Amino acid sequence: MSTKAIVSGVFTQALLNMNYTIIPLTRQRNETVGRGYPTLGLTKVRKSCMRYSGFHSASSSLKIKFIQGGEESVMTLDLNVAYMKSSFARVVRDGDSVVIWHSLFGYPKVVSVETLEFLELFSAPTTICSQLGDELTDEDREAIEELLRCYFLVPENFDDRIFLEEKMREREAEIVSGSLINYLELIMSEACNFRCTYCIHFSNLETSDRINNPKKFMRFDTAKEAVGRYLEILRGHEKRVAEINFGGGEPLLAWPVIKQVLEYCRTAYGSEFEFRFSINTNASLITPEIAVTLKRHQVKIASSLDGLCEGNDRVRLTKSGGGTFFQIMRGFDVLARVGYPLDGIAATVTEKNFHELDESIIDWAVARGMKNVRIDIDVVGMVEIPIEDVVAKLMRIRRYAAVRGVDVPGFWSRPAENLNESTLESRVAFCGAVRGNNMCVGPSGNIYGCGYSTIQLGNLSKIQLFYAPGTAYHRFVRDHLTGAMEMCRGCMIEGQCGGGCNITQEFARATKTAKIERMCDFYRHMTQEILREQLRKAITVESESLRTITEGGESHAEGAT
Repeated sequence: MSTKAIVSGVFTQALLNMNYTIIPLTRQRNETVGRGYPTLGLTKVRKSCMRYSGFHSASSSLKIKFIQGGEESVMTLDLNVAYMKSSFARVVRDGDSVVIWHSLFGYPKVVSVETLEFLELFSAPTTICSQLGDELTDEDREAIEELLRCYFLVPENFDDRIFLEEKMREREAEIVSGSLINYLELIMSEACNFRCTYCIHFSNLETSDRINNPKKFMRFDTAKEAVGRYLEILRGHEKRVAEINFGGGEPLLAWPVIKQVLEYCRTAYGSEFEFRFSINTNASLITPEIAVTLKRHQVKIASSLDGLCEGNDRVRLTKSGGGTFFQIMRGFDVLARVGYPLDGIAATVTEKNFHELDESIIDWAVARGMKNVRIDIDVVGMVEIPIEDVVAKLMRIRRYAAVRGVDVPGFWSRPAENLNESTLESRVAFCGAVRGNNMCVGPSGNIYGCGYSTIQLGNLSKIQLFYAPGTAYHRFVRDHLTGAMEMCRGCMIEGQCGGGCNITQEFARATKTAKIERMCDFYRHMTQEILREQLRKAITVESESLRTITEGGESHAEGAT
């Protein structure tokens, strides 16, 4: 049978099946805060409901600008031009349904197996005319235009990576203007009353000169200067929302200064800026007075509990080696009594408490009215537990939690979440620090990308030069732009992951561990499993929708009879 005969029969309908898309959900807060993490929504929608930015109807010409030989060109749908399937097209299958995405640019789509087979026809350069003939139906034209728009099909001389590099060079102007900065973290304390076995904060400190810094607690004059400099940057770009996080170590060891900063911001700048405060604390030092003040200033609280009592106390310890579960719970209870309970927690899982982790943590969270249980894995240290076992357990808990109305994100879900955006249209990065959004100031006035980093990006004394061309901040953000990480080249989630957690990378380099590839394998496995699960949900939603429409039509017909 000829190709033309296949197309005129089943294949045309198969192309129609491509008209489904991932519906993006809004990111609620900066990734470093620890609460309100985004989720990935994968939903089939009918073509009549689709709205694509830059999408043209079948009666018009598709026009996409791209770089070729250093010059900007315009790509149009031409039946006689040789196209190829992009080498960056990636696939996850589940039965007869498929998710495809571009590993640099994103643009995830749910397609049929037949549509995937059509795309495979372009593994070598070929024309659309040679495959479909010189007359296309409106449906086929729209489907092919969508493949072109999302760079799954590209002209044979098109270089995806060169195109990306040109786009990233355009972004550098934003770095050196300071316009990316929107978040201030104050490292209130380099000390902590806990000594958790996995704590990368103190592990990182011990591999850098920060461990010898005599200033362990932030003074109010340093915090005041940091706030003023930060607000100057926001003001210069006409921003009126100021996000300030109190971190550490354990920030509540410097509670008097935190209280001063809260009151100073409201008094001195409250008429000009809308402040959004947050704090990362182990909660053990929370008193009724602290809880009331946090509530009054609406400080968002990110806190951790690494499982229930036995699991938590295997890894989350006091300096003397004792358990911390009941100390943490006292803090949680104080918050609840003043009417400011936590709506979620974060849990860190290592080889020591992995086997204690199960659905009981979700039941516990539901009983306390929580909606978010963040689970992060010691991706470098958990070498004795197969990645497949970790993935299976996380997915099982995630499914259970979804039924109970609880979100379960983690760093492992970040690449899948990042598929909601294309790096060609917005800044996609693993976190706000590598995106260039953060200004993290330590007790000595040194500036970092985040509180756990040992890479100094500047100092308050030279804040005017902080984001100037050639500075450490400029180089740091530039070197984390999509496509810039050499170790990531060719990865199926290169554009969505971008090297993963920068702190994990720092620690791996400092300790000369070769285990960083385990993190990469883990993120790839989790991304594929999340996509498969979302794909099954999409199919279920579509089936239920079609059944509802069918039943509604039958009822209408019966009524007419």
